[in-house]
Amino acid sequence: MRRRNLLAVGAVVVVGAGLLAARLWWPDAAATPYRDSAVDDAAEKVDRVQTRFTYDHLYRADDYAHTAAQQPDVTVLSVTGETHWQTGVTLVLRVTGHGQAVARDGSVVEGDEQICFRLRLGPERDRRDDDIACPAGDPLPVSRDPSLGGVDDRLKRALASAGPDESAVRSAVAGLGLDPAVGQDVAARQGMVGVALRASQYDCLLGRVTPKGAEIWRPSHTQLAPGELPCSAETALSSLFGKYPH
Repeated sequence: MRRRNLLAVGAVVVVGAGLLAARLWWPDAAATPYRDSAVDDAAEKVDRVQTRFTYDHLYRADDYAHTAAQQPDVTVLSVTGETHWQTGVTLVLRVTGHGQAVARDGSVVEGDEQICFRLRLGPERDRRDDDIACPAGDPLPVSRDPSLGGVDDRLKRALASAGPDESAVRSAVAGLGLDPAVGQDVAARQGMVGVALRASQYDCLLGRVTPKGAEIWRPSHTQLAPGELPCSAETALSSLFGKYPH
């Protein structure tokens, strides 16, 4: 019996030593060895989100949430406040970060982690808290914008085949099979047909068909800012078509 007790005590000591060694190698038993790397990766994605906020001159809470949700691997969990300079706006984002780490045997372990961030935007200054505890609950139902990526050449060929005929142009645009969320505007004037396709505020493609052929144009980011150039068929037919600001 004494021998069994000694063996039991020895087993406890060995197991305890093993757990201690494991904790020294992996300090947080609830974490994965590549978590720090995943946090860094997620933080870079949030950097890009904030750069987009600045680039688009955002200030309203719903615009912040919408823009953040368009970024890859970013989910908006909550948004509070109304505008940057009045109430301030607070966003909580859940971001998928990819991490890597080298194990003691030299092998590489990697995987994804869900990392949460709190962005406090205004009213006096912006602040950010990285790697916070992710709140419970479902993400906000923010819609994803469609895209006009890869549509330029297809639109130009379709317009060239249709010629300066409004009915034919409408049929040609419909034949592109675009996402139903893409806005489509067609108008005709003085022997020309103008086309505008809009996927989002800054994703706009204009086309114009004349007896000389078809042209397409993407206005610049600055030209598409709120209050500036409208993404419309009338713009495609105007003297502004194809002209960038100096």
